[in-house]
Amino acid sequence: MRIQNAPGPLRVVVSATQNDVVTPECLPSPNENPGGHLSPIPTHDIPFVLEQVSDTEYAGVFYTDGMVDADYYGLGVCRWRVVQVQVQLKATGADGETRFVASLSNEDIGRGDPKTTYFWKGAYPGELASDIKDFPNFGQADRSRMADSVKDEDVFSVVLQEEEVAR
Repeated sequence: MRIQNAPGPLRVVVSATQNDVVTPECLPSPNENPGGHLSPIPTHDIPFVLEQVSDTEYAGVFYTDGMVDADYYGLGVCRWRVVQVQVQLKATGADGETRFVASLSNEDIGRGDPKTTYFWKGAYPGELASDIKDFPNFGQADRSRMADSVKDEDVFSVVLQEEEVAR
């Protein structure tokens, strides 16, 4: 992860992979659940550590095979897949601060291409921060889609890039 032109310090508060079951046929049917509710698609987050390697760069290792494919319900093997890798940053990490969220989707993983997410500096605490506590700011992947009034000097970015590491 690389942070560019941040208005101040940013601290990693979450770094995790989200893993979901991608074979819903392995899950109980609604008729087998109390009240007839659909079985929720099981999801599991696996945290990983991002270590700071320079003033603006962090590195970490996550696994795409962190969940065990198994027959959990007697209906066949439930297969898991990483659906996203997500990083959340805050100015100091304090409760109530804006969470700047950047992620790689399942489609991004394995390509090795950098993915940039742009954020408006006004959401950074100490400036024009949101009145909503712990506001999740997902930024914008396409800089041109930000308002014309938002100049380049009003923006910072988080770049995520992954590469496969041989075992």
